[in-house]
Amino acid sequence: VALPLVGAGTWEYNNSVAYESLCSAFKAGYTMLDTANIYGNEAGVGRAIKDCWTRPRSELFVMTKVPGGLNFTATLAAHEDNMKLLQLDYVDHLMTHFPSNFDGSHASKADRQTTWKALEKIYASGAARSIGVSHYCAKHIEDVMEIAKVTPSINQVEYHVGSGDVDDVIPTCEKYGIHFMSFSPLCGPCNNTAGDNLITGNLVSKVAAHYDGVSGAQVSLRYIVQQALEHPTYFAGVIPKSNDPAHLASNLDVFGFELSKADMALLAA
Repeated sequence: VALPLVGAGTWEYNNSVAYESLCSAFKAGYTMLDTANIYGNEAGVGRAIKDCWTRPRSELFVMTKVPGGLNFTATLAAHEDNMKLLQLDYVDHLMTHFPSNFDGSHASKADRQTTWKALEKIYASGAARSIGVSHYCAKHIEDVMEIAKVTPSINQVEYHVGSGDVDDVIPTCEKYGIHFMSFSPLCGPCNNTAGDNLITGNLVSKVAAHYDGVSGAQVSLRYIVQQALEHPTYFAGVIPKSNDPAHLASNLDVFGFELSKADMALLAA
C-alpha cells in the first residue's frame, strides 16, 4: 500500500472541528488522514470524506485505530464501529492504538497476540488494506512477531526534533521492515518554553534561516520527512494537525528544500 509522507491529524478534535480541518486539508492537497476510535470524531471525519473529498476513494489514505488491550471479538467489533462512523467499507490502515488497555489489566504478551490475530482477520476480510501498531516499544513488537502471519506495516510513535528514539524502537522497525511513523511531530503535547518549541523556537528558527522562505515548523517536519526519504524501507512520514488553512498548507509544503547534513545533525542532537 503506497503511503503518503505527510498526513492530517485529528487528535483532540471533536466532530465539527475534525470536519472543518479535513475539508481544509483536502483543499490544500492532503491525501492521508489519521483518526482513532477513542478520538470520538470518526463521524465528523466520515462526513468530511463524503462531503469534501472530490477525488476517487482509492486516492485517499485513511488511517484509524482500535483501542489497545481488546480481546478478539471486541477488536472486530471496534473496527465495525470505525467503519460505520466513517461511512466506509474499508480503511487503508488499521492500528491497535496501545500495547494494553488504559488501566493495564490487559497488558500481557498473550493479550497483544490476541489483538494482533484479530487485526489479521480484519486484514484478510478486506476491511483494512494494511495493519499496524501504535505506541509499541521493541518488546511489544517482538511479542507480535512471535505469532504474526502478517507483519505490521506501521508503528506510530511520538517522535520529533529533540526526542531521539526514546524506546530504541527504530532498529526493531528496521529489522522487520516496519515503517516508523511520527505523530506529534511539532510536539503539541510537550511543555516547551517559547525558546525551545518546534514551531518558532530558537533552534528550528536558526536552522530555518539557512533556507529561503522556510519556517521553523517546516524545518521540524522536514527533519522527519527527510529521514523517511533516506530510509524508505523502515521510516514513514509525519502526522501534524491544524485547523488553520494557512498552517495546513505550510505543513504540507516540506518537499521544496533539503536540510544539510550539518543541520540534520544539529536537530538530532
